[in-house]
Amino acid sequence: MTLTVVGAGYVGLVTAAVFAELGNKIFCIDINKERIEGLKRGKIPFFEPSLSEYIKRNLSQKRLFFTTSYKESVPKSQIVFICVGTPPKENGEADLSYLFAAVEETARNLTGYTLITIKSTIPIGFEDDLESTVKKYAKARFEFAACPEFLREGTAIEDTLHPDRIVIGSFSKKAQKILLSLHAPISGERIICDIRSAQLIKYAANSLLATKVSFANTIAALCEKMGADVEKVIAGVGADRRIGRSFLYPGVGYGGSCLPKDVLAFIAIGRHFGYDLSLLRAVDDINQRQIELFVEKVRKALGVKGDVGNVAQDKKVAVLGLAFKPNTDDMRDAPSIKIINHLLNLGIEVTAYDPQAMDNAKKILPKVKFAKDVYSAIKNQDALLLVTEWPQFSQIDLARAKKLLKRPIIIDGRNLFPKDKVKELGFTYIGIGR
Repeated sequence: MTLTVVGAGYVGLVTAAVFAELGNKIFCIDINKERIEGLKRGKIPFFEPSLSEYIKRNLSQKRLFFTTSYKESVPKSQIVFICVGTPPKENGEADLSYLFAAVEETARNLTGYTLITIKSTIPIGFEDDLESTVKKYAKARFEFAACPEFLREGTAIEDTLHPDRIVIGSFSKKAQKILLSLHAPISGERIICDIRSAQLIKYAANSLLATKVSFANTIAALCEKMGADVEKVIAGVGADRRIGRSFLYPGVGYGGSCLPKDVLAFIAIGRHFGYDLSLLRAVDDINQRQIELFVEKVRKALGVKGDVGNVAQDKKVAVLGLAFKPNTDDMRDAPSIKIINHLLNLGIEVTAYDPQAMDNAKKILPKVKFAKDVYSAIKNQDALLLVTEWPQFSQIDLARAKKLLKRPIIIDGRNLFPKDKVKELGFTYIGIGR
């Protein structure tokens, strides 16, 4: 098949790369000319394992093309995937301006039957407005469908090729047949439903994952007050097959481009339809408070007063991990940003290191010092703060780290380090719920 993918972000590039790899001809559109020119040379604008190889291979085999022109691609395509961002507004609602602009421009360039398929996460109820937009500008037959994505940054290629499920939202038998045929080489359960149900599946799934994170953090806070071990408690809870261990991990909270905005957007959707999603308001509140609880651990460990504004405290800390999760350079809604800004406001000097995200972090955190590696970051610091659980951090030579630190303090925001071993080496160890 010939496809157009609108949007060269995470979802769009992974979608384009995977379907090109499966033998389709793919046009990928973006309004960012600089990004498109870079992609034509095989330059990927963010870090995602294996994606660069997929894109370079399919560029060389002339199955993947990057363009800023709808006119060049849409008329040749049987399917147009809309993969543009729907970022949150200040009130939590999704900003749909990019979505409507992409759909309108697609409509203006339709020349024959085309299946317009929404991968962007959009609030329930706007599919009618999108269809009206296409009808206003299109001079050819079209149908709408929803095919939400469930990829995770860091494992996006694997998640696209081997998903748990493929959700196809459309009442049209023709649209269902086209999307089922396109996805035939891909594994996963097929769920066929209407467009609203497809979008609700995406919001409900992300909100439940966020709920599991906040639940784990709630149990961790309770463990600290009771003197229990959250690792044992969560292991016991997660061993129940009805519950599972996935996302049931305490830490500094969830971040990234999906969970924070989708929880807030879902709350706004509920409000629009006259239902108070109080459960999710609590989930979001717990996630926000988790940052404050972590900063309070740092403040107490270093003996820093909490009411001195940004007056210098003569305290320095190393923050290991900046991206919102391992195996990505994505800083969107990363817990590290709020943590570091709190620390700076307390007058604490911060040196940071991340294997991939430092270039992005430098644009967001100009007052932070950035180190070339772990050991440079922790040298002469009053404490080591673990914020993102990159696997290589678990291999840190703790004996060497102790010699480099000014004070042997580890504040582990992800419970990555073995507590007993760290304490045996003479560290003051502070985890989450341990």
